[in-house]
Amino acid sequence: MASPADAYTPASIALPTLAFITILLDMPPLVWHIRNQNIAACNLIIWTCIFNLCNFVNAVIWPTDNISTWWPGYGLCDIEVKLLLAATFAISGSLTCIMRALANVLDTEHTIIAPTKEKRRLELVVTSLLCFVGPVYVMAIHYIVQPNRYYIFAISGCTTSLDNSWPNLVLVVIWPVIFCLAAVYYGVMVLVRMRKYRREFSSILTASKSNMTQSRFLRLFLLSSVLVLVFLPLQLYVLYRNASIPLLPYSWNEIHGYHWMDVVMLPTHGVVPLDRWITIVLGIFIFLFFGLGSEAMKMYRKWFNKLPLGTNYIGLYSLNPVSDNRSPAAEHDSASLASVVFHFCKKRLSWRRSSSLL
Repeated sequence: MASPADAYTPASIALPTLAFITILLDMPPLVWHIRNQNIAACNLIIWTCIFNLCNFVNAVIWPTDNISTWWPGYGLCDIEVKLLLAATFAISGSLTCIMRALANVLDTEHTIIAPTKEKRRLELVVTSLLCFVGPVYVMAIHYIVQPNRYYIFAISGCTTSLDNSWPNLVLVVIWPVIFCLAAVYYGVMVLVRMRKYRREFSSILTASKSNMTQSRFLRLFLLSSVLVLVFLPLQLYVLYRNASIPLLPYSWNEIHGYHWMDVVMLPTHGVVPLDRWITIVLGIFIFLFFGLGSEAMKMYRKWFNKLPLGTNYIGLYSLNPVSDNRSPAAEHDSASLASVVFHFCKKRLSWRRSSSLL
């Protein structure tokens, strides 16, 4: 007779299923951003997929509370705990990088027609610091505040261990908060400049030579804004929880003592941490904003036409019956959630423009 610990819970089925579906949904937006050479957006999607891949794998390997049957995760968890910690830095850093790039596009006071080599090098350095150096830094620095090898929880699987001492706050916990606050700052700059240059918005995007249409600009901005509004409260809560507990004096010898190789396994009774669900929601938002637009539909049609009998099927054409020679203005008529918000914003800008002329 099976014990209650062997029973599957709704979360043990829902988490891997949704994580796997989200990874598949995010592949077309990733391909599209790679083609457009949007490094920050690619970095955001890749790390979201990595996190969801961990969600899928872990829930498949440790789906129940029966600890006696668990694999200790040697090797796999050693890699995963570093990747999961790095993903938090990478996602928040990518959001900051996206918001900064959008703010620079609307920065008419410092517009450069032909960027110098120094300017391009500076942009590359900033992008690298926000998107790549941060994750590498936290994976390396984690060992300083790592009190044991890792934890394994039912369903969520491999989990990073962090010491409750002040170096943990300074070296690890506070940085995603700083990135998110920086993203908020750049987001406010975007809003101010959009209002200030509402009548010249389209011409500014064209003059910036950033390969950015109004639709793409607003989708990136709206997606980043939604994610910042989700991640900032979450990271503030993490910072509060870590700062509110009694902090222990830091001791290298005690942290890296005989117990450092311990693997702690814990049942969860079907409960999954909030951050595992948030990355799934993040992946869904990425698809809604970039997987259902006009550019994505064109890409789907091209892919489908390469399949046998693909040209004889009109299903995808009925979703977006517009020729490839559409005008730039018609590009906004996409079947995505972002297009609805885009048209609302466009009407607001048009209304303000007409009001200012009265």
